[in-house]
Amino acid sequence: MNDYSLRILYILNLQKMTGYGLSKRLYNSNTGKNISNGALIPVLNKLMADGFIDFTIINGKKYYKLTPDGKKFVNNILDLNEEVKDQAIFDAIDREFPYINVFTDPNDYIILKDLIKQIGHPIIELIRQGFYMKKRNDSANIEALERKISDLLEEAKAINLDADKNNG
Repeated sequence: MNDYSLRILYILNLQKMTGYGLSKRLYNSNTGKNISNGALIPVLNKLMADGFIDFTIINGKKYYKLTPDGKKFVNNILDLNEEVKDQAIFDAIDREFPYINVFTDPNDYIILKDLIKQIGHPIIELIRQGFYMKKRNDSANIEALERKISDLLEEAKAINLDADKNNG
């Protein structure tokens, strides 16, 4: 399966679309232009032959959509993507704290990994949303997001400071 196939399946997972709509969404990094119909049609035909997509005709236009097998395939890819992201976070922890399990209580490493599992995805989603804001040059909302994150960090520090005072 090539890059265009995966991108088409992902787009069709979001909504059904005409071939023209797909060609406008698919960028060819080699040419710097959108994908041509000559490149798109064989990929669509292959995806239909593989049973991943089908089409319906609405008002004379052919709309491509995922089949149940196509949806299952895309969901498997998305699940794998989540596993890869989790592993990348754990690898970053290993690089950032290579000796945490040697110099601290052995449970600290487990606690840290569990915490990353628990809050890692929302943090990644914040970064993703910030990326979209930055892409739109939405500096006001980026600044608001930065303030909220800073406030949350200060709140977490204050909670830990209070807990240290009460336990010490």
